[in-house]
Amino acid sequence: MSDIEHEKSKSNNILKLPNYFERVSNLLNFKKVEMPKIQIDPQRYYLAAENLGKRGWTIPFSFTPRQIAFFEEPTLTSEEIDNFFHAYYSDEDNFNKLFQMIYSISSLKQWHLAIRQCEIAHRKELFILSISTLLPVLEGILSKFENDKNNIRMIKVCKQMLDDSLTKESWVFSTIWNSCFHFITTLYAKSNFSEEEPILINRHWILHGRTEFNNSELDSIKLFNALETIANIIKFNFRNNS
Repeated sequence: MSDIEHEKSKSNNILKLPNYFERVSNLLNFKKVEMPKIQIDPQRYYLAAENLGKRGWTIPFSFTPRQIAFFEEPTLTSEEIDNFFHAYYSDEDNFNKLFQMIYSISSLKQWHLAIRQCEIAHRKELFILSISTLLPVLEGILSKFENDKNNIRMIKVCKQMLDDSLTKESWVFSTIWNSCFHFITTLYAKSNFSEEEPILINRHWILHGRTEFNNSELDSIKLFNALETIANIIKFNFRNNS
């Protein structure tokens, strides 16, 4: 066979390949294959969000539905949940992405400097300083969801946003807001200063100077994590409204 004939033969074989793939596809019934439907059970995520919020955590936007559903398990202890999040944010990449996301939102610019200084304090293990500043920053950012700027009742703000998300039948945002509502309810829980300080971080004990200031790295991470969750909600709201 001459070189020209050989090249023609190769060309013909190449041209026949699509037909070959089509025949194989028909033989294997590829066109009849249906992808299995993903079953979403909003109630599972809703319960998981409540479980996390009551333990002092909000749901990060980076979590997959499978990761969220894991926290529905009622036998999980607070220590196990804390250990999970501590390991998650001990990954430098995850912790850095948290700050990158927050600093990327221009509508939060007035709090960026304070958050940066909290980040510096946290990395230097000055957790009392980071926590004491993150609390009013978190309250200020939450106030963006309230038309009445004199309203300082953050539990009410979160409850209203949760109710709104349920009305819109958005299981994603209702799940996220459910974790925020229970987190803020725990954070702002009324407490008698003449009794023992609550185990979970409490806004009133810290900002009213009643705490023994023995807050841990984990308490600081909880507040950064909550900021990330709220900041992402603001980011998506802005995107949907623009």
